Amino acid sequence: MSIDIISTGRYASDHILNNDMLSKMVDTNSQWIVERTGILERRISEDKTTEEMAQMACERAVKKVAELNGIDVSDMMSKIELIVFATVSGDTKTPASSFRLSEKLGIRECTCLDVNAACSGFLYAMTVAKSMMKELNKKYALVVGAERLSKYVDWDDRGTCILFGDGAGAVLLENTRDMSGNVECSCENRLEICDIYLGGRVDDKGLLTLHSKNHVDEENNRFIGMNGRQVYKFATEIGPKVIEKLFDKTGLTKDDIKFVVPHQANVRIIKTMAQKSGIELDKWYTNIEKYGNTSAASVPMALDEALEKWSDVLKASSRKTGENVEKTGQYDEGSDRAKYILSIAFGGGLSYAGILFKIK
Repeated sequence: MSIDIISTGRYASDHILNNDMLSKMVDTNSQWIVERTGILERRISEDKTTEEMAQMACERAVKKVAELNGIDVSDMMSKIELIVFATVSGDTKTPASSFRLSEKLGIRECTCLDVNAACSGFLYAMTVAKSMMKELNKKYALVVGAERLSKYVDWDDRGTCILFGDGAGAVLLENTRDMSGNVECSCENRLEICDIYLGGRVDDKGLLTLHSKNHVDEENNRFIGMNGRQVYKFATEIGPKVIEKLFDKTGLTKDDIKFVVPHQANVRIIKTMAQKSGIELDKWYTNIEKYGNTSAASVPMALDEALEKWSDVLKASSRKTGENVEKTGQYDEGSDRAKYILSIAFGGGLSYAGILFKIK
């Protein structure tokens, strides 16, 4: 028995806020932003809420599997028994965003819950979903990360407004346990959730915060607050340690990794984690230049895009050779033993997480 990702989906608004546009709003310029973050532009959702963006990502993930298996999308959607929604920017305090998402997707009977672990939220949500699917014998589940951070950004603060964007990413999970009446779905990419490492460290200095509306000092604390230097120090210290812990647990090495999908916070953080972990930089997938930091949406959006591009490479290789080819990573062909995808995240709390996926 295993819990597998059988499909992915993402959504981002067509409305782009690039660095040149930002330079007209605050004292900054594109070169300054790119050198410090790697970000060229970010997406701002003007017409869709957090839940509506999540809906789009989920529908795209479900549609892929439905079409591949010749199933009506609504029939595939009706098989989903669990939704775990990672967000810090839900549209309501209660009911939970996951319940409201379930309604939007037309799923009338479903176990739903939200997870708030900031930028680590999606990997935490994956862990929760895996445990619940095993314990409650659920066959299909949706795990989604979605954020509309633009409504919490202080557009007069160049230290934070350059960083964040809006978006959503989702995965469809399948429990491969033999269940009467439920046949496993065919899928383009199947990733087994193998090993997980989660942790946290008390943030007693307020390095990364977003206060609720009833905070005692609402006027001065209604926006995202961040100490960039300290967050950088934390991330570059803890990221390689999480990778080491996962390798120690599994006996794997960097040579077993096909590619890495990190939280897209800052390209300098990613480069430093690559250097410290010993995993070649060209194995680290990045799309921060297009989307900025989308918090809980970051990892699933990047995973969907990475798998999409990977599949395109495979199809092109197949057409070129006229033969079936072994699945290979987007950037690095790697050795025959490279059968794993690694994902790493860190965020407010301070939280951190890592998951290994086996390519099946």
